[in-house]
Amino acid sequence: MDENCQIPLPINLNCWKHHAGFIKKQIDSVKETKEPDQLKFYLLKIGESQMDLYFGEYSPVRISEQILDCLHRKKIFSALLYKDWLSKDGKYYQLVELKDKSIWTLRLGDDAERYVHIHPGRYSPNTVRVKATTLKTAIFLLCLEQLGEIKSFETETINNIRKKYLDEPPLKSFSGASGISRLLDLLREINRAG
Repeated sequence: MDENCQIPLPINLNCWKHHAGFIKKQIDSVKETKEPDQLKFYLLKIGESQMDLYFGEYSPVRISEQILDCLHRKKIFSALLYKDWLSKDGKYYQLVELKDKSIWTLRLGDDAERYVHIHPGRYSPNTVRVKATTLKTAIFLLCLEQLGEIKSFETETINNIRKKYLDEPPLKSFSGASGISRLLDLLREINRAG
């Protein structure tokens, strides 16, 4: 399992929060490690809020390269120039559209080496808005399914996993129309690795 995706400097992208292809690759890799408890450490990176999850065809590297190309066309080659560009409209972020029509939000990162913090724009094409607990639950369910520890997704099974691994409250019910169910379907459909 990978702590994060490998992308060029100075880009900072939390793939556990924002890249479905990367997440799918990590779910598939649990067959090799057979350590679902190890996931807890990685899932801390997802946080507790809502986020936009990119499910398009671009890898984290390709996304990063297109954003870097955009910055270079604008003659932005340093953290100082980048900071000035971000704040030029008084909003401290900029939006960039990639060739697949997805919109990415660029902010100033905390890391001096990875100062170009990126994430999918809210409600951008090729993204879905998800709650952190929904994403974490779906990841654990698919990992445990990979290991053969669960065969079906019943409310009781889901609640046991939420309690055991995530310290989250139980769901009242689970249906095919729920956010978890839709996210499970989306992650199952992704056949490309991030």
